[in-house]
Amino acid sequence: MTRPKTDTERADRRAAGKAVAEAKHSAKETRKLAKALSRDAGASLAAIEASARAEIREAKREVGDRPRRAERMAKKVSARLEGASMRMTPYAADAAADAKRRAKTIKRHREQAKQVQKMAKFVALHAIVASVVTPTEEQQRKADEKRRRRPSGAEMDARGVLPVSQKRAKSR
Repeated sequence: MTRPKTDTERADRRAAGKAVAEAKHSAKETRKLAKALSRDAGASLAAIEASARAEIREAKREVGDRPRRAERMAKKVSARLEGASMRMTPYAADAAADAKRRAKTIKRHREQAKQVQKMAKFVALHAIVASVVTPTEEQQRKADEKRRRRPSGAEMDARGVLPVSQKRAKSR
């Protein structure tokens, strides 16, 4: 005869299942973050995530028999993934101790990493454009000479025309 389940056991299993689900979500966000990072950083983060996945599978198997152990394992995995994401990205020290928020924290780190990459691309593009658009010294010298030869705004009348007396003086 099997012994009936108590409310405490059910609550433990429910809490363990929830912790395992949160750990899975953290692993998923970590995998996304690994894809967004550079090749080396992404590879090391992916390795950490792969080992975490194995521990999550083990915790999932433990939920029915030893729910408290499964919950503890899942929370440790979530914390380890969050710590790894912090080491790989520039982050604001806002990591909450609550296991429920760990996946969101990892997601925020991924978004920050993407933003850093976008800024780097933006700066590189603008530097290239500036180097192409900026005139050489020779071109700048010629433009300055042309500007010196042209009449200034003070010499022209309201219509933007040089008076006849000055036209003759300039042509001489």
